[in-house]
Amino acid sequence: MYNNKKTFVRSRLSHYIRVASGVSLMALGSVAWAQEEAKDESNETESMEEVTVTGQRASILSAQDIKRDASQIVDSIVASDIGKLPDRSITEALQRVPGVTVTRYDNMGDPEHFAGEGAGVAVRGLSQVRSELNGRDVFAANGGRSLSFDDVPAELMAGVDTYKSPTADMIEGGLGGVVNLRTRMPFDSDGQLFSATVKGNYGDQIKETNGEYSALFSDRWDTGIGEFGVLVNLSTSDLSSRADNIYTRAFFPRDDVQEDSTVWVPRGVDWRRNDYQRERDGQYLALQWAPNDAMEVYATAFRSKHEQRWDEAAFFNDALDVYSIASPNNDWVFDDNGALVSGTLTGKINESWVDLDGDGVNETKTGEWWGMPFGTSTRYSQNVSETTDFSLGMNWQATERLSIKADLQRVESESATEDYTLGLVALPSSVSVGNLNGKPSLGISSAQVSDEVIGVFDQHETDLANPAAYSYGQMMSMPSDNKGDSTSARLDLEYEFENSLIRSVQAGARYSEKSATNRSANHWSARYQPWTNWLYPFPGAAESDLVEFSFNDFQRGNTDVPLTAYLLDPALLRDFRGTTDRIVANSAGCCGPDWNALDLSNPANLNSQEETTQAVYAKVNFAFDDLAMPVDGNLGLRYIHTENTAQGRFNMQQSTITVGSEEEGNSRTIVVLPAQTYDFPAKNDYDHLLPSLNLRMAASEDVVVRFAASKAIWRPEFWRMKAYLNLSAGLKDGVTLDGNPDDITLESLQDKLQFNLSSNDTNPFLEPMLANQYDLSTEWYFDENGGMAHLSIFRKDISDYFTTVVENAEVEGFDTVSTWVGNDGEARIQGAEIGVTKFFDFLPEPWNGFGVQANYTYIDSSLEGPQGTNTDGSGYGDLPAEGISQNAYNLVGMYEKHGFYTRLAWNWRSEYLVAVGANGWNGSNNNVNWRLPVYNDDYGQLDLSMGYNITDNISVNFEAANLTREETVGLMDQGEIGKRHAYTYSQDVRYAASVRITF
Repeated sequence: MYNNKKTFVRSRLSHYIRVASGVSLMALGSVAWAQEEAKDESNETESMEEVTVTGQRASILSAQDIKRDASQIVDSIVASDIGKLPDRSITEALQRVPGVTVTRYDNMGDPEHFAGEGAGVAVRGLSQVRSELNGRDVFAANGGRSLSFDDVPAELMAGVDTYKSPTADMIEGGLGGVVNLRTRMPFDSDGQLFSATVKGNYGDQIKETNGEYSALFSDRWDTGIGEFGVLVNLSTSDLSSRADNIYTRAFFPRDDVQEDSTVWVPRGVDWRRNDYQRERDGQYLALQWAPNDAMEVYATAFRSKHEQRWDEAAFFNDALDVYSIASPNNDWVFDDNGALVSGTLTGKINESWVDLDGDGVNETKTGEWWGMPFGTSTRYSQNVSETTDFSLGMNWQATERLSIKADLQRVESESATEDYTLGLVALPSSVSVGNLNGKPSLGISSAQVSDEVIGVFDQHETDLANPAAYSYGQMMSMPSDNKGDSTSARLDLEYEFENSLIRSVQAGARYSEKSATNRSANHWSARYQPWTNWLYPFPGAAESDLVEFSFNDFQRGNTDVPLTAYLLDPALLRDFRGTTDRIVANSAGCCGPDWNALDLSNPANLNSQEETTQAVYAKVNFAFDDLAMPVDGNLGLRYIHTENTAQGRFNMQQSTITVGSEEEGNSRTIVVLPAQTYDFPAKNDYDHLLPSLNLRMAASEDVVVRFAASKAIWRPEFWRMKAYLNLSAGLKDGVTLDGNPDDITLESLQDKLQFNLSSNDTNPFLEPMLANQYDLSTEWYFDENGGMAHLSIFRKDISDYFTTVVENAEVEGFDTVSTWVGNDGEARIQGAEIGVTKFFDFLPEPWNGFGVQANYTYIDSSLEGPQGTNTDGSGYGDLPAEGISQNAYNLVGMYEKHGFYTRLAWNWRSEYLVAVGANGWNGSNNNVNWRLPVYNDDYGQLDLSMGYNITDNISVNFEAANLTREETVGLMDQGEIGKRHAYTYSQDVRYAASVRITF
């Protein structure tokens, strides 16, 4: 059992920490290292110099020990006490690792929604990161390849390892790297062990307190049939958080506002509140049996359940037609780039035309309706995901030189989402905006701003404080139901040689079967919206459906926007179908939900995948001990055969062309394509040979130099391999039909038609991305108290990168344009990591308790990113790949003395591309299909943790995240007017206090 105040003999410090912390023993290195360690041990034991090691330092020293002893390049995080990683979640702990960055979005493709905790993980700029649990592949049923690290309770972890260079015995996959989650085992402790933690957390914006609880029990016994061990670990935690968000929408060019110049005017401003609730439960059971010194049998069961829910209240102002927006007060102010900074906005919504003379032919314009559309929405989204891992294995020292390992694993995962939105629409006469070059401000007027031409519309209520001002607006649903499972078995053998350059030879095989069934749908409709151009004024919404909502201290009072308006009652979302059916039945309007499109049993919503892999490998471990600078390492080759089957649909969309005219009485319809649907089974298989080389050189007693070269793959995510094709047809652009309509036939249209075949950004025949990767690093362990510096340079040359492919071809005499995702891209990633750790033991009391950790990562990339289009139709050239910051660093200050410990950690990363054409930043206006690149601006966050060991068995701890109230700022690239404010997210400062007991 680990004791924070236990005294260790310095010469065996790392070994004891590793065992006491429950860290799996890594390869102990070459004989040369072992001989040097033995010599050092002999010399230092004579003096019996002792040091006192406490939790934070023990954790860091243990992580350094793993790095130094490893046969490849790895960075580790080790729990400083049972169930106590350095941060609140696995994701947020990983952001401290050199080369690792995290995002703070619920989904990178939807930057409108902020995550309650750190979310996606990238290693060296790449999000293609494979996840492991105790060295075995694990995944979540969300259509991807990896586990969502924020789904897993950090309290169940003994440590987390980030592998940046592979070896042949590792499971294939991971261009950025591999993240292995390690749990404790019963034999990690000398005897009985019990630990429990109670924690409370509080968010300063949500103003709610939640509880977190975890407990661990472990024991081992000697019996007549060998030694038994059992470990049980339980965890449950709740978290509440709030994000206040304000958005600036796209700017559009206008040449009708100022003479001889172009100015840019935005389409609107949004502001929202998201209340985030997360429940995370985990259970872990581990059994070990050692019938003798040569054999160990183990069984583990791991379950993680993650339930995430957020409730959104949104207000938004969005112009019907940005090119009709006018300034009723002539108060528009522009910056030096011609972009609007402040002013009053209104726009023409509709016109009234009446047949005044009753001739049934001529109509007279009788009025205009001006205003700025204003909407509110109520949204509820809940996702429940659960992953279970069952594993059984053995380690057997069959002979003095032959060891055998066998492992059987079963993973089952499921994830289901309910997501509903109901909206309202109102039409205030104008809005006033300000500070559009930063966080915007907005005010709403109810005054009329234009006179009627002849007659008047019925006056529509424009006061947002009056329920009569609102009509039913948008309706949206996005359900999903995903299930996945895998069964795998592996066998590993190692034969050791004595007094040979070849220290051992390893060989093994692995077989896996994986299946995934992903069902997802979405549908958006609008009952009334300004662009419907009819039914003015809109019928009012039933007042009984409305509730008044106030944001209350929006963004801590630092943003000037209207804070109160009406929403549809959130309770109506609990019966979304009943509510929308009632609204459609009782009101005249445009549209309602398409329940067939939302039916998850609809074959069009199904993505079914079956995958089988077979792998074998051979690996040679060698050492050259007689060199002036001893070298050891490994050389290996892994062969993998993959087979994949996807079940999907081929959809032929009905396509028609109308010739003639109704006025002439010769109108008729030519069917180019009938509506047809066919099954679309797609089978694919491929093979890969993955060589790897890892070298380690002892440049001196304290300096280790490493070189690694390898080939890696990343299989396409299951959502990318959906088998779906859609065929449609129409006239080529610019083609008109002249002549006698009776003479036009399908055959005569052959040279005028174009067929379009698209896959909705999927491809069941997609193959893995490949990377040739190289690493060179130096580690300097410059003192025995944890002082360590490292420098790494790396390069990844990526081929078969996933890109959108557009191909023009002639099929059966018809021009055809095909669009799909293919392996046509190339990319390059190169960069450097540098870091240092130092404890100031040389200072006098009490200053000798201080320590510091710092690391910096630089990445240069030429990845082929998605294509974007500005609102003026111009392009952007080469955009960066999503999620890559050129610069990132961590700075951590620590103090630990006399049972008191504290850590202040700053994490920062530079600007990075979030998405191109994401929801809210795409559209079609003035014949331009625009898709804006959205960037996350530079972001840094300061976190604090501190505690005190009351006794050897009881400790208290306090944590605070985002101490300085940092806000997340998004920028949209608008070409010649530069990057403009896209959004600002104000998130909670989160506080937590806990008590831990350990016996």
